Amino acid sequence: MTNGFGALIRSWRKSRKLSQLELSLIANISSKHISFLETGRAHPSRQMVIILSNALDIPLYGRNALLSASGFTEAYSRMNINQSEMHSVRDALKVMLSNHAPYPAVVLDWDWNIIMANEPQQKLTQLIASKQPLFPQTCNVLELLFDPNGFRPFIENWELVGSILFQRIQREKMIHPDRRSNLIERLMQYPDMPENWNIQNNIEHSEPMLHLTICLEDARLKLFSTLASFGTAIDMTMQELVIEQYFPVDEPTKVFFERI
Repeated sequence: MTNGFGALIRSWRKSRKLSQLELSLIANISSKHISFLETGRAHPSRQMVIILSNALDIPLYGRNALLSASGFTEAYSRMNINQSEMHSVRDALKVMLSNHAPYPAVVLDWDWNIIMANEPQQKLTQLIASKQPLFPQTCNVLELLFDPNGFRPFIENWELVGSILFQRIQREKMIHPDRRSNLIERLMQYPDMPENWNIQNNIEHSEPMLHLTICLEDARLKLFSTLASFGTAIDMTMQELVIEQYFPVDEPTKVFFERI
């Protein structure tokens, strides 16, 4: 009999760069028992699955996989954002997006797809699209940024922004190996993508936060962003949603968005 749970929990432990001893100290169980669980000599109880999931900070989709591999029913739902049960979530997101105006804000899923966007974000996208005859028909924010027919020609510091974002999605892929996404491969298909972006490297950056600088004909916009998420989600869709809000760095950027 294959030990699906053992292989999964070992993979999560290694992704967190923890030894069996270090995990045992965090979870307050013996390292010998962890070894037995990983090799299949011991079978986990439902409570043990939860204890180890908490200790390893495993996301909800991963916890479901561990429960299923242990012979237990899955505990966490995955609802569509448009389901009636998610009505209050949609309302909360609309309020957050609306309250952030006149500055851009979007709601993203785990694979960087835009689920919702406020009016300033839509207007900025429309402005860029009006200058790009072959503007990409995609809702993926990274494809919009990396595509030469999208935002990329207008981003003054694109190589810095692109390299940092690329390293981020590489880390996400390592942390969440179960997520089946070919986003990295799709981005590497764009022309003039540096080969060394496929390798983790250190980017020298003297400022405390990365700025996105967008150059238009009559404006030079300088923005930074913050990320927010639901802190008490028990639904996988809710847990994976990210609200990205952009803020102006300087007065000209502030005036630009107030004007549009």
